[in-house]
Amino acid sequence: MGWDTDKEIKYLEKLVKKERDLEVKDRLRVILLLKKNFKQCEVAEILGITERTVYNWKTRYNQNKYDGLKTKLRPGRDTFLNDVDMKELKEILEKQEYWTTKEVRELIKNEFGKKFTLRHIPRLLRKLGMMYQKPYVNDYRRPEDAEEILKKDYRVRLWKIQ
Repeated sequence: MGWDTDKEIKYLEKLVKKERDLEVKDRLRVILLLKKNFKQCEVAEILGITERTVYNWKTRYNQNKYDGLKTKLRPGRDTFLNDVDMKELKEILEKQEYWTTKEVRELIKNEFGKKFTLRHIPRLLRKLGMMYQKPYVNDYRRPEDAEEILKKDYRVRLWKIQ
C-alpha cells in the first residue's frame, strides 16, 4: 500500500475497533503489535499463541493485507436441511405432543426427501431447540396411586428412623 508505519498503525487501530469477528480481531492485534516494533516471540507471549501462528498471520497480512486475515471458509458437506426446511420441520413437530425418532426420520424422508440415520435425529432436535428424551416403560402392574403409596412409605420410614 505504500503507507508509512504511523498511518498504517492508525488504520490497523481503526480496523481492530470496527472488527466484529473475534478471530480476525486477534489477527489484527498481532499485526498491530508487530508494526509497533514488538518481536514475534513477544507478540506470541502477549496474546498466548505460538510464534508459528504469529509468523503465519504476518505472512498472510503481507500477501493480502486485511483480506488475508479474514477467516477462510472450511470445506465440508452442506447440511441436508436448510434454514427454511428446519423452520418448517419445527412447525410440523410442534403440532404433535411427542414423536419417536423413527417417526421423525420418516417425516423428514416423506416431507423433504432427505434420509437421516436414527443416531442423527436427536442432534437435529437439539439444533431445533427441542427436547429429546428416551421413553421409559410404564409397568402395567403399577397401581394408579403408586406415588401416594411411596410417599406414605417414605414418611413411615423417616418416622421410624427418628
